[in-house]
Amino acid sequence: MRRGEKEILPLWFRTTLVLTLLLSLYFAYSYSLGKASSMQLGSTLDASAHGQSDVVPVALRKLNFVDLDEGAVSIIDAENGKELLLVNKGEDGFVRSVMRGLVRERKAHGIGPDIAFELILWKDGLLSLIDPATSRRVELSAFGADNVAAFSRLLPSTVNAPDTLWL
Repeated sequence: MRRGEKEILPLWFRTTLVLTLLLSLYFAYSYSLGKASSMQLGSTLDASAHGQSDVVPVALRKLNFVDLDEGAVSIIDAENGKELLLVNKGEDGFVRSVMRGLVRERKAHGIGPDIAFELILWKDGLLSLIDPATSRRVELSAFGADNVAAFSRLLPSTVNAPDTLWL
């Protein structure tokens, strides 16, 4: 600052602003570390690790999503390598958008496609799609019956009855 010029913001205000910003960042970072360390990675069949100690899984299917030519996506059963569904460009918008969001999160964390996603039908009829690599969980039942049906067809046929699902 040159001699004779007046400060736009006083020093005490600038210092307070910087300290407030640093403290906010510190607490946000501490909170996210505490939340991440409290979650257990691994099999999502341990319902207590996902805040559902009173809910039991009925069915689980591990899925891989593979991008194909011209915007198509192949959904593959990770256990046996069989294709469950081919989603062409412009079809199944909800399935594609959920899948893209999960894959985008993996890319942001530098995680590849090695770990399969888990589609879980819980005993209470709710349907979840979980990414064990990032611990991200999408409660599909919150998006309505049509969107639950879009994913429920990927479950094993023994549990794919409408009366099993919460709609």
